[in-house]
Amino acid sequence: MFIFWNVFRILSIIKDNKRSKEMMLYIYTVIFLIGIAGIFSRFFDNMNSEIFFGLSGPVLVGFITIFFMIKYSNNGAIRLNIILVRGFVIKFIFYGAFIITIFTVYSFKPVPFMCSFTFSFIVLHMMEAVVLKKIQGR
Repeated sequence: MFIFWNVFRILSIIKDNKRSKEMMLYIYTVIFLIGIAGIFSRFFDNMNSEIFFGLSGPVLVGFITIFFMIKYSNNGAIRLNIILVRGFVIKFIFYGAFIITIFTVYSFKPVPFMCSFTFSFIVLHMMEAVVLKKIQGR
């Protein structure tokens, strides 16, 4: 109960900030993905860690990307594009290192990991595109 109260309190603090509507949209998408991962991990009890490891990488990178998109949104379109290109290069390197590290360090079933990773990667990048469209519209 304590954890849910703290999450609710943090979400209400973020919601009160006028510039964070885009972040709230992303947070709701992450909560949705965690719910879907919870449902699938309930059906496949022996694949819990694979499902949540596949979800963790894109969620972490997405939060950082959305944070920088919101932070640099007032500096002009050229500056925002420079940040997005740099972020793309950093994400490209991080995802490669993340997948190689997971496959070499941790022995597990790769199919649930890749399914979870791919699904969360696609959904969260689509949400990043929606957030970018909202930022450019203001």
